[in-house]
Amino acid sequence: MDEFLRVATSFPTAVYTVLLSVVTVHWLLSALGILEISTLDGLLPDDFGGDGAQGAEHGGASGLLMKFGLHGVPIMIVFTIIAIVGWTFCYFFDLHVLSRMKPGALGVVADTATAVGGLLLSIPVARIVLAPVRRMLRRFAPVSQRPLLGRYAEVRSPEVTKTHGQAWVDDGGAGLILQVRAENSGQFVRGDRVVLIEYLQDQNAYRVITGEEFERL
Repeated sequence: MDEFLRVATSFPTAVYTVLLSVVTVHWLLSALGILEISTLDGLLPDDFGGDGAQGAEHGGASGLLMKFGLHGVPIMIVFTIIAIVGWTFCYFFDLHVLSRMKPGALGVVADTATAVGGLLLSIPVARIVLAPVRRMLRRFAPVSQRPLLGRYAEVRSPEVTKTHGQAWVDDGGAGLILQVRAENSGQFVRGDRVVLIEYLQDQNAYRVITGEEFERL
């Protein structure tokens, strides 16, 4: 235990120990409902963690995150991965390599290089881990209703009625599965192409009509 505490609280591991402590406290407070996962994002510049074209237009923190493939997720998730990977690397490298080196100028250089190495290692690891997380967040993100009106969709349920039905919309990515409703039950069946014409907020669904009806509007 003494050896663990010595390494964890000494440079370079201590840098990541502090970061790991911060993210741990944040996740505990989030679990208790005191903070939200994206709380830190609101304290950072508007373009921090930006995605898509908006991030590309900014050359600050957003552009840096996009460059390393760390955009599109709450920044605390990025910090968490960096903290875990950086701490693990520094701890074991310090324990098995740095502790055997003689103190002095060379030791300071080695410690600093180890701290930087932990960061450089954590970036590609974070990029790999965040790729599926980013896709999942986009998949389940709240959908802006208005831009979908007038879009074509393909019925995926056996039929569409006044109370149930599902349709798939091509959004340029994995696609969206939406709840749809029709005025006449059984009018549409699986494979039919329909047009989203109205958002029914009380049902969180869309009223659909045929393409021919839509063109006559």
